[in-house]
Amino acid sequence: MRKISIFLTLSVIMSIKFSYQCRLAMCLLLACCLRCGQPARAQDASFAQPFMAPLFLNPAYSGMEDVTRLGATYQYRWGRLGEPYTLYSAYADYYFDAFRSGVGLCAVSDRQGGGALTQTSLGASYAYNLRIAERTFLRFGIQALLDVTSISASKFIFPDMLGGYGSSTSDGNAYAPPQRRDFDMAVGSVFSHRIFYVGAALHNLMKAPGGEVAGQIVATPRKLTLHGGCNISVPLYGNRLAYYRNSASTLTLSPNVIYNMQGASQAVALGGYVGLRGFSGGFFYKAQSNAKAAFYSICAAYSSGSFSLAYSFDFGKVSDVMYRYSPDVHEISLSFKIKQQPKTSYFQNRSSDRKIQNSPYINYL
Repeated sequence: MRKISIFLTLSVIMSIKFSYQCRLAMCLLLACCLRCGQPARAQDASFAQPFMAPLFLNPAYSGMEDVTRLGATYQYRWGRLGEPYTLYSAYADYYFDAFRSGVGLCAVSDRQGGGALTQTSLGASYAYNLRIAERTFLRFGIQALLDVTSISASKFIFPDMLGGYGSSTSDGNAYAPPQRRDFDMAVGSVFSHRIFYVGAALHNLMKAPGGEVAGQIVATPRKLTLHGGCNISVPLYGNRLAYYRNSASTLTLSPNVIYNMQGASQAVALGGYVGLRGFSGGFFYKAQSNAKAAFYSICAAYSSGSFSLAYSFDFGKVSDVMYRYSPDVHEISLSFKIKQQPKTSYFQNRSSDRKIQNSPYINYL
C-alpha cells in the first residue's frame, strides 16, 4: 500500500495550493518517514464491484457461462483532488464445451497522480470445470500475467528542482527509473452446490520486488481473496388469476461476502444484490483493517439480454482530518454476451457439464 501512498501523497502535496516552502517541508518530512520505516509494501488495484471484473477476481471464473462474454470497467476516485485516481479494465472469455474448459483474457490499468505512476497488467487464464454430482461443480483456474510499471517523474517537483519563488529549475525526468516488467501468476478455485457458491484466489505468486523508492525496496505481497454467497429465487405470483401466475416474474436475492488480505492489510465487504425483470440493485458495507473508516457501496444495473450496464458509487469517511478528501468512487461497467454456435449431438450429451451453476446474480445480467 505504501507504494501507492507515496505517489498519492506527493500528488496531494503538489496539487493543493501551498507555498513552495510548505511543499518542500512536506516532501522532506515524507522522505524522513520513509527512511525510518520498514520496507514498503504495494497493493493491487481494487474494484468497487469485484464481480463485474470476474477474471481479475478469480481466474476460475474464466468461461463461467456457455456464451462469449466481453466486459469493460472504468473507475474514478478521489475526484476532489486535483489529480484523481483512474482505473480501467477489460476482459473476454469463452467456454469450450468439448473440453469442459474456459479461457479468458483480461487487462487492468490504473493511473495515479495524473500519470505519475501507471501500472498495467495483461493476463491470460484457463479454468477446468469438474462436475462432482448433480448441480455440484468444482472449477480450478490459473492465470499468467505481465505487469508493467512506469513512473513519470516529470509530474513531481523535487527539492533540488526549486529555484527562486518556487520555480522549477531542472527536468524531473532525471529522477525517473526505467520501466519495469514482471511476470506473475495467480490461481483460484470455485465450488458451487445448488444455490450456494464459495471461491478462493491467490495472486502475486511470482512477483518480484518492484524496485527502490527513497532507498526502500518496494515489494508486492501475495493477495488472498475469499468470496461466497447464494442465489435465492422468490416467485411472484398473482393473487387471483392464472394469467398472472403464467406471466409472473422471479425476484432473485443474492447475499455475498468478499474478504481480501494482502500483507498487513485486510478488507471485508458484506452485502448483496436484488434482481427483477432485468433490473438489479446492490448494497455493500466495507471495512478495512488499516483505516479507521467505514465505506458503503451502492450499485444499480440494467440488462436487455445480450447487453448490460452497471453503475456503482462508493462513499464513506476516511478520517476526521481527510474528510474533505473522501475517496468517492464512481464505477461504470459494460458487458456483452454473444451466444455460441449450437453444439453437435455428441457434445449436447455433455451439456450438464457446462458452466458453474451459481455465481453472484449480477454476473447473470
